Formats: sequence, C-alpha cells, structure tokens
Amino acid sequence: MKISFAATNPCHLYDLARALHRREAVGAYYSGYPRWRLRDPAALPIAAHSGRTLITYALLKYAPRRFRPASRSLFLWQDRGFDRWAARALERCDFIHGIPGQCGELFAAARRMGIRTVLNHATGPVRQWVELLRPEYEKEGLKVTEVTPYDDAYFEREAREYALADFHCAASTVVRDQLIAEGVGASRIWVVPYGADPAIFHARGRAQPEKFTIVLAGQIGLRKGLRPFLETLTLAGQRDWRVNLYGGVLPEAEPLLRAYSGSIELHRHGPLGQLELAAAFRRGSVLVLPSIEEGFGLVVPQALNCGLPCIVSDRVGARDLLQNRENGAIVAYDRPNALLAELQWWETHPGSPQKTHDWEAPAEQLLAC
Repeated sequence: MKISFAATNPCHLYDLARALHRREAVGAYYSGYPRWRLRDPAALPIAAHSGRTLITYALLKYAPRRFRPASRSLFLWQDRGFDRWAARALERCDFIHGIPGQCGELFAAARRMGIRTVLNHATGPVRQWVELLRPEYEKEGLKVTEVTPYDDAYFEREAREYALADFHCAASTVVRDQLIAEGVGASRIWVVPYGADPAIFHARGRAQPEKFTIVLAGQIGLRKGLRPFLETLTLAGQRDWRVNLYGGVLPEAEPLLRAYSGSIELHRHGPLGQLELAAAFRRGSVLVLPSIEEGFGLVVPQALNCGLPCIVSDRVGARDLLQNRENGAIVAYDRPNALLAELQWWETHPGSPQKTHDWEAPAEQLLAC
C-alpha cells in the first residue's frame, strides 16, 4: 500500500509521512515548502513547488506594511497555486491525503486516476470553529470574521473538497464529533492523534523548578483562552508562581495583557525553535492550554514527552491523551475556578509523565484504518 501526502507547510503530515516511510508505505510527499527547509529530506520521496510559499513569506516579512497584501489573501493565493500544481504532479498511489482549503483540484485529479482521497483535519470544520470563537471576540468588541481568512469562496472550495473526500482523518475525537455534526458519516472518519519527535522532545535532564512554573506555548491570542486564563491568575491572588509565555502575541491579545491586574508576573519569551521549546518544557511545572477551540494541540504530546503534565480545556482535542491527575487534567472551558483548582493540585503534587507519544503509534493507527 502506498499513501501520498500534500501540504503547503511542513505540518503534522510531514512527521506522519516520515513514520510511514519507515514502513515502506509512502508514495510521495508533495510539499509547498522548499525541499532544503524540510528536516531530513533524504528520508522521503519529496516533490516540492515552493515559489508561492517563498513569495508569501518574503512579502509578510520584508514588504513595507503599506505595500503588503493582506495575509489572508496571500495564504489563499499560496494554497490555490499549490493545489493546481499538486493536481498536475500527482502520481499513482492508493491514498492521497490533503489539507482542507488546498486540495480541491488535487482530489478531482485523484478521482480521475482511481486514487482514494483523505481529507486530513488538524481542526474541525471552519464554520463550526468560527462560531465557537465568535462570542469570545464579541466580548472584546471584535468580529471573528474580520480576523480569519475565510469567505464565501473559501466555503465553496471546502464544500467541494468534502464532496470529493472518500475518507476524513481527524486529529481527535473533538474533530470527529464536529465532522459528524457537519453531516460526515462516522464510518468514513478515522481518528489518528498526533505525536512528537522523541529525539527533540524528551525528558532527559528534566528537573522540577524551585518555583511553580506555568507554561503557555503557541500563538497567544483570544483563541487560546487567554481571557479565562488571566482571570484564573487574578483569582489566584498572591502566589509564588511564575508564568512563561512562549510564542508570538497577536495584536488582539495586547489589550487583555495590558488590563491584567493579577499579582502573578507574566514573562514573555517570544517564539522559540523546537529545541529551545523542548528545553523550556523541561524547566516547567505544568503546561496550560485553555483554548476556546483547538482541534488537537501539538504542544501537548511535545510537553508530555518532556515530562511536563498538561492541563487543557475540554475543547482541546489532545485531551484524548490525558488521564486525570496522572499526566494532566481536563477542565471545562471558561471556568477559571476549575482551572485554578487544578493548578493548586499540581503545585502540591508535582509529577513527570512517563508515557511518551511519538509518531510510530499514529502511523500504525493510520495503516490499520
């Protein structure tokens, strides 16, 4: 059996493909990123088409703001070009996995060639998660539709991809349930959780910090549950805790951070590479991911591999990996008191999860499906 993959960016599909390649089950990996930017490219049969990707990121990084196209327009332009190229480049295989928003032409070509198609979901259907985010944005006087790149044309393309998909591969039971609510038959959905590279994310050298240290990792914004998290810290009162924020801070988050009046200090560290992030996890006491919407949350298996317990909201797909007060906890979204109770418990019950989550088990699960 040969399984091929197509993705503009080296997301979870690349690590999954590497694990499957070790089982001689990969046909090709169609990449929108340049081959030289991919980790260990010699390990996979890669076909790359990166012109639009390079232009997109160059404009976002270097173009003066007044001349820079909107990021939403650039990424849609990137996806459409990649989709057309991948459709032309597709070679014979048994299954082709594509990412929503960038595989309509690819799936049409696969259907003509008799290749089975798999829509691979890191998040749930866009319409659903936009509605989940809407109330939180309205609390801050914002419209979620103005900060997302999705319009009627996108939804038309998404509907076409759903119609062309033979199967759907969901990152979690959260995404599976959202797909079912969207009308996808349960028998056509595979649940394959994500892993993390144990060569990078491991617990060797981990030590419990002297001060209880809470870690947030990812793009800091409303979607990540920043408001209820800050409310939790305010409720905590005077405590000898430290909070480390790793990742870029979106403009929408700045007013909340400025208005924060709790006594626990927030330390911003900006985006980190994977090696630096793994080291930060090994220096923490607990990872918190209180997202409003999170189809999976790759930082969870990364943190668990580093021996860091994880507290997530019930809207985070990676809750599938957690056992209550063994390797973390699941709390109801927007319940600061519940989150505070878990933080207090972990402060007095420090621990380091032993079970690791690599990409070998997801590869076996996908082959079984």
